[in-house]
Amino acid sequence: MDMSEDNNQVEQKPDERELTIKDVADLIDESPHTVRNWLKELEGYIPFERKKNGYRVFKNEGLERFKLIKHLNRDQDYTLKEIALYLDTGGEAFKVMPEPSADSILAEEMRRMRERLDELEKRDRERDEVLKVIAEQLTKQNIYIEHTLKERDEHLTSTMREMLEGKRLIAAAEEHEKQLEKKSWLQRLLGR
Repeated sequence: MDMSEDNNQVEQKPDERELTIKDVADLIDESPHTVRNWLKELEGYIPFERKKNGYRVFKNEGLERFKLIKHLNRDQDYTLKEIALYLDTGGEAFKVMPEPSADSILAEEMRRMRERLDELEKRDRERDEVLKVIAEQLTKQNIYIEHTLKERDEHLTSTMREMLEGKRLIAAAEEHEKQLEKKSWLQRLLGR
């Protein structure tokens, strides 16, 4: 490369500079072999332009992608397949779910306990209603049974009185008949 080309590259703004694989390797402190390997494995994820001579050149966006790949591979221990998944999903596949705070865990547990308590209170109210209905039915049934027993007792007492009165009348009639027979026997005996 002659000096005029080198000065041109230096004078360009950093966003417009065209970087070779060696330039990228120097800027991210990796070997050109490593940068070529990343480019081979993750080609669809690294923006570049191909020059007429067949060389690939990278602008600032490509350099930033190599920096991200280096960070994920070296600092986060991602494999190249994991990096591809990360780049495919915009990092969503690797977002760490935040650990719930003690307050949120406690609030959730209290909410569940409140729901359970509400459910138990509802069951208690329903049970109380059922018991109230059963108690009313038992009261009515007891009144009916007491009334029926009282009527039966009165009927039995009345029937027994009538039977006793009937027996007394029969006994009295039999006694009267005996008296009449005795009298009649005495009268016949006396000849009258």
